[in-house]
Amino acid sequence: MYHQLNKITGRLVAATNLQAPLFPVAPIALQRVDPPAIQYNTAQMSTVSESCSTAPRRLIPGTNEPYSPLSPKILERQQRFQKEDDTPVFLKGGPFDGILYRFTLLLCVVGIVGVGHTVYIHAVPQNK
Repeated sequence: MYHQLNKITGRLVAATNLQAPLFPVAPIALQRVDPPAIQYNTAQMSTVSESCSTAPRRLIPGTNEPYSPLSPKILERQQRFQKEDDTPVFLKGGPFDGILYRFTLLLCVVGIVGVGHTVYIHAVPQNK
């Protein structure tokens, strides 16, 4: 379907004559609009003297607030899990992690056997 500009309203309407494909609508240049200026909230921004302290502070991205300090228990666990040894990471939590890992493997095997059983029941006709 072809369109043309209405001479009265200036809006784009469906073409009424058969020669509309021969006389396409000329595009009108778009109006240029300047982008709005970015306004910063200076009340939450730090000054140069605050940001040049002696100890480096890690700030939460997008804010001017430092991260909360970690507890010693979390630091100890982080060191234990990042230690270089031959133990896989999913077993570094102790014996309970080993039990959970083996239980998960057992559930996976039971699920695969159940899927195989279902496929076998539906694929092989039963003799009556």
